[in-house]
Amino acid sequence: MERQTSPYTRLLAVGLLFAFGGFAASPAMGQTVDERPVTPEESRRITETLAAKGYTEIHDIEVDDGRFEVDARHPDGHEVDLELDLETLEILFEDRD
Repeated sequence: MERQTSPYTRLLAVGLLFAFGGFAASPAMGQTVDERPVTPEESRRITETLAAKGYTEIHDIEVDDGRFEVDARHPDGHEVDLELDLETLEILFEDRD
């Protein structure tokens, strides 16, 4: 006698496969592809690029919303929040802190 599987059982199995497969493939809980830690090489490149433009006290570098977010001191002395392009390191946004 052949065992029959309920359509609901198959649907549940497929749903669990997608749910746990998607969870295992995510970078970390609470992070998206656009949000991740910065690599040491990226940190070095950003620090060198901003220092060449006169920025100092460059810290708290992270990737969020597909951009680098950086805290630094502007060449004229005030603190700023910067957003940089991931590839070119062009300053896309600067906000005085």
